[in-house]
Amino acid sequence: MKTFLKILILGCCIFIFHQTTSAQIGRLALSPLQKVELKIAKTTIKISYCRPSKRDRVIFGGLVPYDQYWRTGANRNTKISFSEEASLDGNLIPAGEYAIFTKPSENTWQFILYSDTQNWDVPEEIDSKKIVAQIEVSSHQTGQLREALNISIDSFDNYSFTLKIEWEKTAIFIPFGLQTKELMNATIEDVLAGPNADDYYLAAVYQMESEKDWQKGLDYINQGIKIREEPVWWEYRVQAILLIELKKKTEAKKAIERILELAKKSESEYGLEEFERLHDLLRDIE
Repeated sequence: MKTFLKILILGCCIFIFHQTTSAQIGRLALSPLQKVELKIAKTTIKISYCRPSKRDRVIFGGLVPYDQYWRTGANRNTKISFSEEASLDGNLIPAGEYAIFTKPSENTWQFILYSDTQNWDVPEEIDSKKIVAQIEVSSHQTGQLREALNISIDSFDNYSFTLKIEWEKTAIFIPFGLQTKELMNATIEDVLAGPNADDYYLAAVYQMESEKDWQKGLDYINQGIKIREEPVWWEYRVQAILLIELKKKTEAKKAIERILELAKKSESEYGLEEFERLHDLLRDIE
């Protein structure tokens, strides 16, 4: 009886030791979790996916069969989220989180955003009502081996971005649109319902740098100059640039002279440099 108890106690100790060390050591993930986040203009994009590796396997047409839906990663659904509305192939995508499913073929891929993100793999049947947006894109052979699946934001500007999915020697590029213009215009209209001079200045700078709407920018900066109590040289800098773009040389010359006056008054070296630059620019186009 004593021998039996000793064996039982020893067995329990070994089990407890095994469980403890296993918990401490843990299991190494074969497909580690990767997260990507980028804010473009007014929209934050987040991507979450698990990255399987090639490990001497044939991927497309092998591990990932052609002409079948794929979860585009490993483990739980690969997901992408948008803080604001976006678009794909002309279709608006509401702000929110979506699963990414793809259907690879030899020359093209089907890419879809799916509203149900709680699947472990692709659902047995794709519910067309849950497809938020989809597009067919060409696949590209890169000539360079990518060992682990990689999903990234490949290129972007204030109005769009390209999602890149790459594994083995294959890559696809998915073009998304952003609602930056609509969001900015709504913000500007909201702010200008009760604006101050700085609001008009920022609105003018946006039109000048992003939209290239010189006349609207000039309207904004003129309003800002009109209501500012103490004039500042940088407002006249923006005014001068917009007038030059509109080929209003006489008015531009007056704005440039105002830059010099106010930059001297505030002892701004940068203001004096901008006066020289714009003075030379106006002279060159005359």
